[in-house]
Amino acid sequence: MYPPQYDPMPQRQDDSWPTYPGPAPYDPGWAPPPVYYRPSTAPAYATAVIFGACSLLSFVLAVASWSGTGNLHFMAAVIGVVFSDKLTGNIDFGISATMTVACSTLTFAALLTTRLGFVRWILVAIGAIVSVYYLVALVYLVAHEAARYASVALLALFLWSAATVIAVLPATAKAMRGWSPAR
Repeated sequence: MYPPQYDPMPQRQDDSWPTYPGPAPYDPGWAPPPVYYRPSTAPAYATAVIFGACSLLSFVLAVASWSGTGNLHFMAAVIGVVFSDKLTGNIDFGISATMTVACSTLTFAALLTTRLGFVRWILVAIGAIVSVYYLVALVYLVAHEAARYASVALLALFLWSAATVIAVLPATAKAMRGWSPAR
């Protein structure tokens, strides 16, 4: 007979604690459905903050190198400065590329706070391209005996790589809107 019937609860004989009939019998053919908790949104916001920091660093590098006569450590870390000599002959190409990357990254980082899934992949693409550029720039600086100016470029490589790695983590994917457990 279903549901299982239990003996009524015995009456208390004295003032001690009441006794209970014990656990319900286990039916191996039935299991409760798994409980799914809503994932935390913190990784999405952390990714947006880190990409915002990358954008801020790019703005600082571009503004500090604006005249082309600034700090050589900052000028070596401007995005595109390695190729500017071959393309335009001055630092304007690097400043333009750095400002473009900074504005695009800041825009998409702001959109990432709305937890739109496709924005995460756009930021991953931008972060990967910039990280590869900084890796090429570091190799270029070391090959041309300018390694003493590579400290800010190394910091930028670390920051952009960390932001990209955090954006591709599964926890960040679960934090995006529309995530549901696998069925």
